[in-house]
This record gives sequence, C-alpha cells and structure tokens, in this order.
Amino acid sequence: MAATATTRTDRSMSLMVLAWPIAIELLLQFLMGTADSMMVSSLGDDAVSAVGLSNQVLRSLLTVFVLINGGAGIVIARRWGAGNPEAARRAAAMALKVGVIGGAVISVLFAIGAGDIVRLMGAPAEVAPMAATYLAMIGACSILTEINMMTTVMIRNTGNTRGPMMIAIGMNIVHIILNYGFIFGKLGLPQLGIEGLGVSTIISRSLAMAAGIWLLLRSFPVKFQRSDWRGFDKPILKEMVGIGLPNLGTAASWGYSQIVQLAIISSLGAVQLAANSYFNIIQQLPWLIGQSIGMAVQIQVGQKYGAKLYDEVYKAPYRAAALGVLPTIALAILLYLFGDSTLRWFTTDEAIITAVLPLFFWCIIWQPMRTWTYAFMQSMNAVGEAKFVALNTVLGMWIFATGGAYVFGVLLDMGVMGALIGLMLDELFRAVMVGWRWKGRRKLPRQSGSGITINKADGASVQT
Repeated sequence: MAATATTRTDRSMSLMVLAWPIAIELLLQFLMGTADSMMVSSLGDDAVSAVGLSNQVLRSLLTVFVLINGGAGIVIARRWGAGNPEAARRAAAMALKVGVIGGAVISVLFAIGAGDIVRLMGAPAEVAPMAATYLAMIGACSILTEINMMTTVMIRNTGNTRGPMMIAIGMNIVHIILNYGFIFGKLGLPQLGIEGLGVSTIISRSLAMAAGIWLLLRSFPVKFQRSDWRGFDKPILKEMVGIGLPNLGTAASWGYSQIVQLAIISSLGAVQLAANSYFNIIQQLPWLIGQSIGMAVQIQVGQKYGAKLYDEVYKAPYRAAALGVLPTIALAILLYLFGDSTLRWFTTDEAIITAVLPLFFWCIIWQPMRTWTYAFMQSMNAVGEAKFVALNTVLGMWIFATGGAYVFGVLLDMGVMGALIGLMLDELFRAVMVGWRWKGRRKLPRQSGSGITINKADGASVQT
C-alpha cells in the first residue's frame, strides 16, 4: 500500500495540479463576494458596511471549527499518503458527526443573539439594523456553511481539488442568479433588498452542501460503512484534536482579534468602516494566489509526510513560496494601478475612495509577505508544528495587528491606514519566525539513501 501511495504522490500531487483548482474555487468565491457587494451597493454604502460587518463576525465565530476541520484534513492527508484510505474514511465520518453538532449550536446562537452581537461590535446607528437582520439570517444557517467547509477540506485532502472547484462553480452561478432575482425583484421573484442576499446565500449553500456530501461519500475506494458512523475511533480522534487544538487557539484568537479590530475601526465612523469593508473585499484578489498555494502545499506536505518522504517535505514550502510570490506581486501592482476605477464600481463617495486608495500601494509589500508566511504555516501544521505556529500567530495578531490598529489607527489618527500598518508588522514578525523554525527541521529527520538519519540532541546520528 505504501508503494501505491508513493506512486500516486509522484504523479498527481504536484503543487500546480493541486493549486489551480483551489485558485479557481477561491477566485469564484472572490467574484461572488464582489458581485454581492456590487449588487448591495445599489442599496447604499451602509448596506455594504452591514454585510461586511456581518460576514466578518460570522467568519470569526466559525473559526472554532478549525479544531475539527484542520485536524481532519491533515489526518486524512497523512493516512492517504501512507496508503491507508480506510483510516482516512473513518476520520472523515467522525469529523462530519462533530461538525453537524457544532454547526447546529452556532446556528442557534446567531438566530437568537444577532442583534446583541451587532451592538457589541459598536456598529454605527445607520448600519446596525441592517447588520442585525442580515446576520440573523446568515448566522442561523451556519450549519450549512460548516458542512460545506468540512466536505471541501476532506475531499481536497484526498488529492481531489477539482471536485470542490466544480461545486463552487455551480454554487456561484445559482447564487448570482438568485441575487439578481431576490435583491431587485427580477425573474418573477419578490424584491427583498438586503434580505434577498441572505435568501440567495442560504439556497445556494444548501445545494452546494448536498453536492459536497454526495462527492465525499464517493471519495474513498471503499464506501462508508455503518460502523464508521458509530462511536469514535479514539486514536484518530486524539490525533485530530492534537493537530486541531493549536489551530483552534489560533483561529479563535484571530477571530476575536478581528472583532476587536473591527470594533476599533467602527469607532472611527461610518466612512472608515465602509473603507475597511471595500478594502477587505478588493484586496482578496492578490491574496487568492497565496491562499491557494498554501492550501495546496499543506495537502502535498501532509501526504508526503505520511509516506515518510521527509526531504521532499522540507523543500515543499520553499518551492510553494517561490511559485506564489511573483504572481502575487503582479496582481498587487495591477490592483494599485486600477484601484480608483475598481473602487468606483462599488461607491462614488469620494471620502471613502480617498481613504482606500493609499492602502493598495502597501499591498504590493504586504501580500507577498502573506504568501511566504502562509506556505510555511500550512506546511508546519501538516508536520505537527501547529503549537509553534499558534504561539507566534497569537502574539503577532494581538501585539502588532490589534495593537497597531489602536495605536496607529486611533491614537495617531491614521484610520484604516493605521490598521493596515499593524497587519504588515504582524505579517513581518510571523514570516521571520516560521522561516527560522522550518530551517531547523525539528519534525523532519534527514534521509540518507533509503534510510532516515535522525539527528540526536548530542550531535550524533542514527541510521534507520
């Protein structure tokens, strides 16, 4: 079985084969978010701010599922790479059970507490009512979002990145058509405004969830068994939690820091909040490269690590970062050159445009750093270095990103530019730390011939 896994890894697990469907899927998500914002912008800048605020809160709270999603994806990749798809299948079933329970709990939380959450965020008075309505609708269906996330992660980590891409294409087509119908009252559908965006999102995600479950059930050589859905495989559960728990700490801390940063920006007024919303939408375009490369290299590293190809694992993030940095810079430059015209697709408010435009220049520096850092962080998570990643991420996001948003944004009165300075300092700190850690190969014994050389603390080595 191990030989089979190795052969498959060599032939179909190249970074580009894995990355391009992920990149297209993420591009579609970006385009869907952009189309949402453009359609909603016809209802006013406050409506865009309401959607941006709600989506940020939803993303932040859904990070708790990293405990299962992140751990399950890596366990599946390791077992698949080691030639044990049965164990990978059992891990997928267990993760799905836990995800359904957790998603239901979060859905109830949003359904009954959306208004309180929006008030805690300090949303401006003109934004709060729409934000509460939209958040209640979308948040109450968090279980759909969570199951979509889980099935996508698990399918990808078997090496199939094209399947989730095809599901994303279908979901986006349905979503855009329904947006047009429900927001503006076209195609014989009722005109619901911002609530129409919520209805469209719920329907399209429901269809995507059904397709994702169907594909997951057919992703393993042997179909799911009834025994897979009973109880828990404790060794696999322990491994998943061991991987996922540091990631949960990172994700939860990131989510809460994002909420604090958003509250800081909200305190600066509706213009700064709208500027932040538009910037976060548009800057996702160059980030697509780094994100897709990082996700792909984690799958590659997880499977190669399971197959004990440690030297290939060590080289993988360097290759990934080199592959991603130049196109990221190119897209960031294009964003800077065409930033003004791009912004005018969304808003004609000159105060908002003036606040956002300078941020695009600094993306030329910030986005390549993100690509470098993400490739190494994802690789480190796949080989068991999640605790180190979590520690440095938490330190960076609170000291530099959140602290920077307050110091530069509020105390120095730099607004959203101050928040971006904090994010850049955070990225620089983590880029240095993960690069230094990876170079030490703490989880990657050196291979020599057909054996593995394990470096001992006293400088001696043992050949296995």
